[in-house]
Amino acid sequence: MTKTQDATAGVSFTVTLDDEGATIQPENWEPSEHRLSPSKINLLLRCPRAFYYKYIEKLPDKLTLHLFRGTVVHNILQDIFTKEFKSPHKWRNGEPQEWAVLEFRKKWKELHETKAWLFKDPNIDGDVMERETIELLINFCHKIEKKLNELIDWGVAKSPYHALHQLKPHFAEQRIHNEEFKTMGIIDSVVKDFEDNISIVDYKTSKRYGHWVPEDYYRQLIIYALLYYKDTGVMPMFAGIDWLRYDESYFVRITQSEIDEAQNLIRGVHDDLENRGTDIENYELVPQKLCEWCAFYHKPCKPEEFIEDKKNA
Repeated sequence: MTKTQDATAGVSFTVTLDDEGATIQPENWEPSEHRLSPSKINLLLRCPRAFYYKYIEKLPDKLTLHLFRGTVVHNILQDIFTKEFKSPHKWRNGEPQEWAVLEFRKKWKELHETKAWLFKDPNIDGDVMERETIELLINFCHKIEKKLNELIDWGVAKSPYHALHQLKPHFAEQRIHNEEFKTMGIIDSVVKDFEDNISIVDYKTSKRYGHWVPEDYYRQLIIYALLYYKDTGVMPMFAGIDWLRYDESYFVRITQSEIDEAQNLIRGVHDDLENRGTDIENYELVPQKLCEWCAFYHKPCKPEEFIEDKKNA
């Protein structure tokens, strides 16, 4: 028997293994009443009190410009491949970059006009975010155009259409619901290599970056891999993060071990929520640097008072 634990929140789950290290599936297991997602799981592990406020007490969440910017970028990337630049012959002379920038500026202006309150957040500089996002879109389109030409010039692809087929996602934002685990996820894109091996890719627009996959993103990726596997019967070979801002990607190799890990994680969270119930006292507050970005910072949560109480105890 082994125990897995999240170091930040202190939530732990017990996993039973047989003599050869394979996971022993629990009999007659049932999920809790909660419907889970990678973001819900990561929030519970990061701060159970924030999870309580958002998903049990159902207090209004904080809508941020970061959230809307991410949606705009994802929609533009989807339209590039499915509507505007389906032909490889249109990927020339920076035309996709020009279209993406114009489209973003149009949608950004609409946000200014319809949701002006988003730009009044003192922690966010809308002009800086606009400039950074334009650079992000230019970098992404340039990368695709450059690789498209290289695959053709180097004889890797048989034709321009073959090259674009290898580079573009096969679909965008596939929503997968799994009733067995009462868990859902939104997969940004699925791609195939030359041997038809599947990889799952999640686009990230944030500044967060490192030469590794952060723990919360890792959990997200293996859950996506599990959901895709359960939905299609095909186990992805890799699941990874595409850092759009930095033009880099990092991938996790997916094997049965990662699938089992995701299953155990989800079961553990369901069981933990069942044990916690609906009493706020069962959802501990975990003060951290991310508190000031939380929708419940100061109201109703007061992490600074919690820290002071611990000092005086």
